[in-house]
Amino acid sequence: METVFYDKKYRQAFIDLNLAWIEKYFVVEPQDVAILEGVDKAVADGAGVFFVLEDGVPISTCMDLPKGGGVWEICKLAADEAHRGKGAGEAALRACMEHAAANGAKKLTIVSNSVLGAAMGLYAKAGFKEVPVDDFEYERVNIQFELEL
Repeated sequence: METVFYDKKYRQAFIDLNLAWIEKYFVVEPQDVAILEGVDKAVADGAGVFFVLEDGVPISTCMDLPKGGGVWEICKLAADEAHRGKGAGEAALRACMEHAAANGAKKLTIVSNSVLGAAMGLYAKAGFKEVPVDDFEYERVNIQFELEL
């Protein structure tokens, strides 16, 4: 496996990997569409998007978004279910964490839903701590995490 930074040739994989988990567990919200369709602009504006490739094929992805004031959001973490258990999601998450830190992040935040058990374990393993939810951008959010850097 190899971890790579965003390239437009992986744009559809970013969309497809994320829609797979969103549609399986939730309903696609307007904010999802905006981020997925706007990935090129987000990267141009400083976001980081990473892919974990196996034999050149994206099997996991993750995004980090600068929110201002040294706060970065980790979002759109997705892994192909056929490749679970290989560490691809963790590698994509770590790449985003390192990118955000290298670009001035002082705090990382994640909003999620507790039904996503694999993600919950991954966030805890990476050192994120649960905090009261204050970001209700998505209807599905019922849990929030932060990590001070």
